[in-house]
Amino acid sequence: MRHFLTLFFLFAISGAHAQSTSSFIDNTKARFNTIIDQGNWELYVPLYTYHMPYAYSPEKISQYTHIPLGIGVGKGYYNKNNNWEGIYGMTFKDSHGIYQYMAGYAWIPNWNLSNNGDWKIGVGATVFIMSRQDINNYIPFPGLLPVGSISYKKASLQTAFVPGGDGFGNVLFTWAKWSFN
Repeated sequence: MRHFLTLFFLFAISGAHAQSTSSFIDNTKARFNTIIDQGNWELYVPLYTYHMPYAYSPEKISQYTHIPLGIGVGKGYYNKNNNWEGIYGMTFKDSHGIYQYMAGYAWIPNWNLSNNGDWKIGVGATVFIMSRQDINNYIPFPGLLPVGSISYKKASLQTAFVPGGDGFGNVLFTWAKWSFN
């Protein structure tokens, strides 16, 4: 299962390059191992779920849970290009107040906002496997979402946008991340 997840997570960032199968697998393993070996442990705390008002009626929004109680852990690593790469697992309450589970890989290119590099801002993507009660009755399914981040030293505020249609998706999911290094 670990090899499957490794291939799945890193396919999203490496798959765009024309590579032979063996070099793709080697690159994927190397990236995953670098994160595991050189990355710092991280704690994720879900903070807020914002339902876009253009996609939901005020009555529907009032029925949803906006505080996604949960927790997550992972390992993160700033590579030589100052891009953050991480693997994580997280559980939190969905909009209906029912726990969902996800594990994934994220890649966020960063730009320094201060001369000393303490402040960073970034935009990237996460690829993951998720399991929810209201989608396939907890049968895991894959996903890919854009992620934004603002960081100060070891602390980050990150958010993902879940696209959708009228009455589904169109959600900003925000969490705090603390790196232990």
